[in-house]
Amino acid sequence: MSNRIFDLEPITRQLAASFLAMVEEYELPPVRPTQTVRSFDEQMHDWQKGRRQIPGSDPGLKTSWAVVDPKAIVTKAMPGDSAHNYAAAFDICFIGTNPYPDDDALWEAVGVVGERVGLVWGGRWKTLVDRPHFERPDWKSLRTSAATAESSPGPGPATQGERAGDS
Repeated sequence: MSNRIFDLEPITRQLAASFLAMVEEYELPPVRPTQTVRSFDEQMHDWQKGRRQIPGSDPGLKTSWAVVDPKAIVTKAMPGDSAHNYAAAFDICFIGTNPYPDDDALWEAVGVVGERVGLVWGGRWKTLVDRPHFERPDWKSLRTSAATAESSPGPGPATQGERAGDS
């Protein structure tokens, strides 16, 4: 898992840099990225939170999982269904003693900044609202590109350990 803006794909990297600069320009409390690129294995680990696999079923199918703790669920995206898997999303927190404040106005202000630079903000989602999350609006086109690349020689989507410097 990465928290480096540099690891994002070029368009998302530029959007993230513009976002961070605008947060500073508007004199909002400083933020930092907490997650950028996430491998398929890491995505599956997050997706499993609050769920249990039905014995004997295919773990790659959503219907093979039962929700056991709805409050523990942190994502609705299985591996390959998250913009993080294609280096096209990042999550943030505030720098300081309270990285995830319960301050709707503050999150709204940061979310509007993200939208102004052209990002989709997870704080607008109707289910599983994700205020720290920002993503490139057309990230699914990268999924199509990755599938095409997977059938050709060369690198495909990120897998754990493939990204230099990840820890």
